[in-house]
Amino acid sequence: MKLHYGIAVASAKQLNDLPGLEKVDFLELPTFLRDEPDLVIPPVWKKRLHRAGGRREARTLSSLVCAGSGIKLEYFRMFSACCADFSRWGAKEITLCVDWEAAFSDTDYAVNLREILRCCFGITEKYRLKPVLELRIPGSAVLDPAKFIKFRNSLLIPVRTLVDLHPHEPGALEFLEKFSAAMPFDSSCFRISFDAAGGNYLTVKLLEKICRHIRPAGAETPQICFYPGKNADREAYLLLETVMQ
Repeated sequence: MKLHYGIAVASAKQLNDLPGLEKVDFLELPTFLRDEPDLVIPPVWKKRLHRAGGRREARTLSSLVCAGSGIKLEYFRMFSACCADFSRWGAKEITLCVDWEAAFSDTDYAVNLREILRCCFGITEKYRLKPVLELRIPGSAVLDPAKFIKFRNSLLIPVRTLVDLHPHEPGALEFLEKFSAAMPFDSSCFRISFDAAGGNYLTVKLLEKICRHIRPAGAETPQICFYPGKNADREAYLLLETVMQ
């Protein structure tokens, strides 16, 4: 099975120190990086920028659920500016993180969140960015994949799912198996997150276990984006090429 490999960074320093990595097809940048005054995307990576990752978005979107119209409008202006920048830089996708625990346990919260997401999706469409919903595994919030499917389908908008897998956390691979069985058509886009600086490493054997649950969605080539943590150095990124098949 052919795969597209990607790399995610957490800071401008990581981006500047990033080696060329010839086996890597695309780059993911966090949305907050656009606030860096001296941000420069190295030429070797500029053409490979594919996704803006919103790993900090869950708390922001959660606070908007009970916010007034003025605060929501200000957020949508900020989100629009973010989409405009990343679209201009060449990105094709932007992710949104959600507090799934609250969405699944509180009906009113889910209704309000649904409307906020629809507004966000309208903005992404304006800038020709594909919206992506992040789903963290493992995560106590997502005990039943069926709840996620129901909520996502209720949006009535085609939206891709990014599985943010933390393979070194207890129960991660067991839940991945449960997830892939329940959502076979949502198992084509992964971010594999781990703390390389803390001693966690991605091995060929572990990657093979993960790849067993990856399934192509239509004609799209499955994606695996590697994120070795906010404190990862150049060597941690170089090691990732050794596990890429």
